[in-house]
Amino acid sequence: GFHVSPIVGLLTPDFTLHPDPSEVAEVFEVPLAFLMDPANHEVRELRWDDRVRRFYAMPYRKADGGYHFIWGATAGMLRNL
Repeated sequence: GFHVSPIVGLLTPDFTLHPDPSEVAEVFEVPLAFLMDPANHEVRELRWDDRVRRFYAMPYRKADGGYHFIWGATAGMLRNL
């Protein structure tokens, strides 16, 4: 029920983002090479309301050992890129 228009661009290093906190929980960077490598694209399943839903996920390990979990529509758009 949503229309999403992904935008791809090149930013200068001094670019400052101003995300709307009511819409964006976190902004982070992931190397393009990681996102474009099919080996990093997982298909996961979740049972919801007695249905199995499949979605793409791209878990990215951060330098501190934690993860950024890219999934759903975002992972699907990146995969199509």
